[in-house]
Amino acid sequence: MRAIRTLKQLESAWNELKEEILSRPLFLDNSPKAKEERKKKCENNVLEFARIYFPDYVTSEFAAFHKKWEKIRLEEKEPILLESFRGSGKSTYFTLLDPVHEIAYGRRNFMLFSSYNEEKSGRFTGRILAELMYNQRLKNDFGDFIPEGKRPALDHFKAHVPGSGGKTVGILAVSMGQDPRGFVHGPSRPDYVRLDDIQSRQRAKSRKFVKASIDWIMQDLIPALAGAYSCIIVATPLNTQCVASMLEKGSDEINPVKTYKFPSEARGKPAWEAAFPMSRLARLKRTIGSLAYGQEFLLIPIALDERIFKEENIKGYDPAELSTIRFAYVYSWTDPSVKHEEKHCYKATVCAGITNEGAIYVLKARIRKESVQRMVDGMYLIYTACNPSWMFYEDNGGQALLGEALDMKAEREGYHIPYRAETNTIHKDTRIEGTLSAPIENGVIRFYKSDPDQKELMDELLQFPDGEYKDGPDALEGVARKLLESARRRRAGMPTTSRPRQSTEVLRGYE
Repeated sequence: MRAIRTLKQLESAWNELKEEILSRPLFLDNSPKAKEERKKKCENNVLEFARIYFPDYVTSEFAAFHKKWEKIRLEEKEPILLESFRGSGKSTYFTLLDPVHEIAYGRRNFMLFSSYNEEKSGRFTGRILAELMYNQRLKNDFGDFIPEGKRPALDHFKAHVPGSGGKTVGILAVSMGQDPRGFVHGPSRPDYVRLDDIQSRQRAKSRKFVKASIDWIMQDLIPALAGAYSCIIVATPLNTQCVASMLEKGSDEINPVKTYKFPSEARGKPAWEAAFPMSRLARLKRTIGSLAYGQEFLLIPIALDERIFKEENIKGYDPAELSTIRFAYVYSWTDPSVKHEEKHCYKATVCAGITNEGAIYVLKARIRKESVQRMVDGMYLIYTACNPSWMFYEDNGGQALLGEALDMKAEREGYHIPYRAETNTIHKDTRIEGTLSAPIENGVIRFYKSDPDQKELMDELLQFPDGEYKDGPDALEGVARKLLESARRRRAGMPTTSRPRQSTEVLRGYE
């Protein structure tokens, strides 16, 4: 089905849309018994309703989150915010399949569909009308919804409920901001509301637009609805101050709206394997960039001016530069993520060097979901490649486990790497922002942008603090903090040496 975004586009494509709907294959068995069995099977199941009456929409097996939508659609008496990744089918489900299902079974009286302008609002009702008029499978089993020979207005019409004894359902498109008071269909106030396309990228940056939209939803729309209303707001958060974000977190004036979030992946696994396997998601991420991917597919709103780490401030370097650079110190830091609650997190090691001029180069990074033993193997590989003076790791409750793994590795290899456990008492987010924000903003920290592990590190920085993972930034914070501390000590005139154990003896008494 072609993409139709406005009422004008729908009007111009009406005949094409009609032909597409009419081209669906008819049922082979049209006996009264088969009709009743199909209707009974779909009575409380929109997904099955889609499979039987809208086969061209069901091109992949449904995901687990689609089945959750079956319960969410039934919630009443409070607005619901539903955020789901682009391509998940949220608009098709909530503004086409579900409303047609409710009309077919005569469960609603008056439906409102709304977007941020009238053109977009009318698209939803027009698509519903087209299905009710031309979907031969629906008409075959249920009967006629629109009297023959009539062409109602695309944005305002009534649908007859076949077999109901004359019941009709009002369907109306309204733009956000339009006064909904006084909207009635016979004696009925609106009892079914779907909001979609509630903001454009440009409007989402306007505080005036955001406030006006929220005021309209809370002060104008909700009070105008029937008692047992269903109101679902389908959205993708565009920035941290947009309509969707403000509804989700609330403000001094409104409480947070009940919110359901369905990102494209979680803990490294795709949410909809059949349609969006990890290989496809990875390609999308490479194509559109990590920031856009985080917003469109992981539902991480893009911060406005307050974003901590900005893509334009992440400075890269060419590995050829390293041959001419002499480092004052080279350290590494490992975030082992060995606590039970961190079992799905990345294990991260970042090795970096600081020059006499104060520039920090990220030389190696290893940010992966792997076992403790593989992480230790990686630490040895980094030691061989970069020869850091110290390899710090965070003692976050797994010191004994990691120490044992390091000792076993040393026994196999015949030597110990210069590791040292450190305990962090300051909250991770506070440390990351406090240590890294200024050096990254000023271009002090530099990355090899073609390295896959450093790409993961940069992605986690751009998504901080709302991203799912912070292990890479945590490891970078640790090594940057240690390098900057050593550089400050050197500038203060304290004795230094390139050998860590000798340095420990020389510094004894200065600490």
